[in-house]
This record gives sequence, structure tokens and C-alpha cells, in this order.
Amino acid sequence: MFSTIFSNVATGDLAFSIALLISSGIFAGFIAGLFGIGGGVVVVPALYYIFTLAEVDESIRMHLAVGTSLANIVPISIISVINHHRRGVVDVGFLKFIFISVLIGVIFGSVAVSSLKGSSLILIYSIILFFVALQFFFWKDQWRFANKFPKTITGHTYGSSIGFLSVIIGVGGGSLSIPVLKLYNFDIREAIGTAAGIGTIVAIPGTIGFMISGYQNDINLPLTFGYVSLVGLILITPMTVIGAPIGVRFAHYISKSKLNRIFGLFILAMSIRFYFEWITLIS
Repeated sequence: MFSTIFSNVATGDLAFSIALLISSGIFAGFIAGLFGIGGGVVVVPALYYIFTLAEVDESIRMHLAVGTSLANIVPISIISVINHHRRGVVDVGFLKFIFISVLIGVIFGSVAVSSLKGSSLILIYSIILFFVALQFFFWKDQWRFANKFPKTITGHTYGSSIGFLSVIIGVGGGSLSIPVLKLYNFDIREAIGTAAGIGTIVAIPGTIGFMISGYQNDINLPLTFGYVSLVGLILITPMTVIGAPIGVRFAHYISKSKLNRIFGLFILAMSIRFYFEWITLIS
């Protein structure tokens, strides 16, 4: 089965690629449970690197990585939100309020991404990742806009923006929604648990959107459904399922100040790496 996708990958690189996907899945699951984010910031770079080794066409390489990442986030976000809900840290009422606006953002994002060039998607990913990294270094917990989230057009604008940007870069939305929730007086653990619920709202329709977009653009690769790679899912998703509950446990028992800096450095490195990838593609 792997040879149908990785037929252009050297034997040594094939073993490394499989190991990378498995380890990325475990790490993605862990950080999803720990930080409330979908793991896309780990999975997308890993998939992009492996699709590069497999000599997947550059014009669809990033789309395939993002679409597969979103599909992987479906089970991981569901498991994460269930575990957090059992601990009483998911604001279900808030999720009901923001559901439609996030969904609208996801739909528009799925439509927009189908018309983006691979290089443009890489640049957007790099820029958003850079700002995500900054929050891990400079965020102040005392920052507040208000004591309650605005259940007005402003709140729906937040939801649509989170859905739109998340689906474009293949993340569950936690890295974008948690800072917003904290600005409106959400406890950090409640913000993490609720963000996992937002990840589910993003990932399910986002995956469907990427599959449809791929079919519309006549993507025809072995063991793929539109812009979703079945091989990537088989190797990554079971590992994320293992890692997510572990991350949830850690989120409730450890201080994350040092982990924030370490993970922030990782995201920053990925942002810089993809920026130079964009420079290479356009030069």
C-alpha cells in the first residue's frame, strides 16, 4: 500500500518517513490535549516534508498536507473535547452560540483554498504560524477586553475569522481561539476545553470541503480522497488518538510556562522554514 504513494521515495527515506509520521501523530495528539490545539502545526510540516520526498506535484503538495491534517483533527478533537467535558471545562453554551459563524468561516475558507496556488498557501501558513508563535512568548494572562464574550456581531466575526483561517492552514482553531477566549475572561483550562470543541466544528466540514475541492480540481493520486491522503491518516491518526488523552492529563497537572516557550520556538522554526520554502518556490 505504501509503495503506491511513496513509489518515488528511496528505501531509507521511506522508513524514516513512516517513523516521522508515527512520531508526529503521537506528538500532535499530545499537544492537542495539552494546549487545546488540533495538532496541525505539527502534522502539516511533517506531511509536507514527506509529500516532498514522494515528489508529489508542488502545486498540490501543501493542499494535500492541509487537507490530511484537517481529517486527522476530526478524531483527535472529538476525543479531546470528550475528555475535557468529563472534567467540566467545556462551555457548551458558548459552542452552540459560535457554531454557525465558525461553520460559515470554514465554508468560505474551503472555497478560497481551492483557488490558491501552492506557494501562496505556504506563505499564508508561514505568516499565520509566525503570529501564533508570538503568543507563546509574549502573552500576558492579565490581558482582558471584557469579562464576557460578546454574543453580538463581534462574537460572530471572531467565529467566522477563526473558522476561515483555521481551515486554510489545516489547524483545529485552538491556536487562534484560545487567545480570544482568554481575552474575554475564560479560565485557561476552560479555554482549552472549549477550543477542542471549536476544533471539531472546524475539522469535520473542513475535511469535507478539502475532499470536494480536490475532486473539483481533478486530483487523482493513489489512496487519496480529494486533498486527503488515506496513507497519512492510517499512520498518523491512531497515534494522535493515543497522544491526546495523555496531553489532557498533563494539562491539568503541570505548569506550562516552560512548555509554552519550547513549543513557541518549535512553531517559530516551522514558520521560518516555510517562509524560506516559499522564497525557493517563487525564485
